[in-house]
Amino acid sequence: MIFYHGTTNSFNLREGDYLLPAMQTGILREEWRKNNTDKVFFTTSLLSATKFAKKAAVKYGGDPIIYTIEPFYPYYYKNITNEYYTHKARITGTYNK
Repeated sequence: MIFYHGTTNSFNLREGDYLLPAMQTGILREEWRKNNTDKVFFTTSLLSATKFAKKAAVKYGGDPIIYTIEPFYPYYYKNITNEYYTHKARITGTYNK
């Protein structure tokens, strides 16, 4: 299974870097979200990752980018759509169309 994380290239992340939760980075795209700031979210849907990347680029600047990631275990399914979460994930590459 391939996991994706959509964001913006303004954060200058590369293969091998870690995605950390908002609680650690201080970066939270949804100001209204008070729960789950200790989680990193990702998806199996390229469409969903693309939507998240576009929203992140609008908020933080830069261009949308989609990373392929490897979640740290354990990771959990959200029971809605195709979203998952974990406490940390490693970037394994960049999705190129």
